[in-house]
Order: sequence, then C-alpha cells, then structure tokens
Amino acid sequence: MGFFSKIFGNKPETFDNVKVDREVIDSMIYYSKEAYPREFLSLLEGKIVDNTLYILGLIFLPGETCDTGAVLHDYMIPPTLKYWGTAHCHPGPSARPSDADLATFSKQGVFHLILCLPYSQETFIGYNKHGEQMDFEVGDYSYLKDNEDLDEYFYEDDILDDGEELKPGFFDDEEEFNREFNSIDETNPKNETVILPDFDEKRGPQNVVKINVEIDENGNLKITDFKKRK
Repeated sequence: MGFFSKIFGNKPETFDNVKVDREVIDSMIYYSKEAYPREFLSLLEGKIVDNTLYILGLIFLPGETCDTGAVLHDYMIPPTLKYWGTAHCHPGPSARPSDADLATFSKQGVFHLILCLPYSQETFIGYNKHGEQMDFEVGDYSYLKDNEDLDEYFYEDDILDDGEELKPGFFDDEEEFNREFNSIDETNPKNETVILPDFDEKRGPQNVVKINVEIDENGNLKITDFKKRK
C-alpha cells in the first residue's frame, strides 16, 4: 500500500505520487484571472496509473463565488462521476487553506490545488484531504486521457484499407434512392391541388391560395393555375 494511500484511507486505489497535466495548470491560471477578484472553483479529473495519480482535467459544476469564497452545488455531481479533489484560487497572496477549505478537502477527494496571486505556476500548492501539503509534478500527460473509451463505437470492419473505396451505406445506396424517388410518379397524381395560407405577419392568415402542382416526366415540380380564394 502506498504511503499517501494509508493517509487517505483508500485501499482499492493506491498511489505514491501525484502528477498534474500542464493544461490543468494553464487552465487554472486562466480561469483564476478571469474570475478575479472572485474565487474560482472546480473539481479535478484524473486516473491512477502505476501507483501515480495523474490529474488530467477540470470538472465544472454550477455554484456561487465571491471575493471571500466559492461554493459548488455538489448535490449535482452525477453518481457515476469520478473525481479526485478540488481546484480553486485565492484572490490574495496566500494559498493556505481556510477552515472552509479544510472542510471541503475532507469531503471532496484526496488531492487539492490552491492557486494564489499573482496566479503563476510558482504560486500553486497541493494538499491532501487533511490539509497537509503534498508535492506534485507538472508535465504533459494528455496521452493518458480517456480517448480509448471511443473504441466501443468503432469496429475493425469499418476501417478502410489502402486503396479501398467507401461502400454505400444504408443511406448511400444510389439504386435504392432512385427507386424510392421514382415512386413519386406512382403514388402522386400528375395534377395535385395544394392549399396554402396567404400569411400576413400582422393579421395572420388572410386568403387561401390555390395552386396546381404538376410533376413532369423528369420528376420536376411545375406550379400552374395560380388562383386566390378569399
């Protein structure tokens, strides 16, 4: 069992160190500056690989924020959503957790990030669920993001080999399309009467327009005998 896992009391998911994707750091800096002088708060997305917790993204939920604190509506967290902690900023020179922060740390995950002014990579501090500082590394770990989940939507038979042409699909069968299109002549008369409203935006439908629609031998529509009926 990893050292941090003993502290966190999380036996099934053990890790010994934490690595944060650079995009998460950049995003936190950006959103903190955008929110200033208010606080910014989100959840941390990630995964454990080879006893390392990788923080790979931010998860946003509705909430309220001001210059002295921020609150997420945690009752809106989907029960199937996996998150590892929180990320927020302090619009001041200190990244030390407040009592409210410590209460959040104890309930919302195992790793937490606080960013303080002047909002740079050097003003981040990581904490565990007990409010104790934790070291972490920053790097490019985007290759670990869950793109593999898309595999369930693709099959090897759908991949074209070199030089192979795309075969017609359900909606691409030209012969079937032509057969359906030509059936218009069989299911619709050559002279069909269509009634449309003559619409006035201010007063609503005023007159009824009666037109005759003809379909020629090429399947083209031809409108004739334009008449109005009041």
